[in-house]
Amino acid sequence: MAKNRDVQGVGIVFGDFKLVPLDDRNWELCHRHETADTRTARDSGTVGKVRWHRLGRYYQHNTIHLAIQYAAGRALKDKAYGEQMELMDALHEYETITSAFAAEVSRALEGGKE
Repeated sequence: MAKNRDVQGVGIVFGDFKLVPLDDRNWELCHRHETADTRTARDSGTVGKVRWHRLGRYYQHNTIHLAIQYAAGRALKDKAYGEQMELMDALHEYETITSAFAAEVSRALEGGKE
């Protein structure tokens, strides 16, 4: 797999997530967030910049739906972190996020067709 591939300018974006093709069979899920202050980030000058970061989560063509589910769960968790949500509201929000992400990925895989 192309683990050294630059993930900044390639892939399928949905929300703050992106599926980056590693080779002809594999994808890696990335997340867009502010770069933490680490030695590597200081050396590269990226501390505090919003960039794509690898999550170490890998998928194949038949498991892309699992990437979408993971991303939707993480997006819901980020949304619920600062507030209290009722279970039914959280489930509805999860369904809304999942549907939106799936539609974005489907459009990208179909070449941007509506």
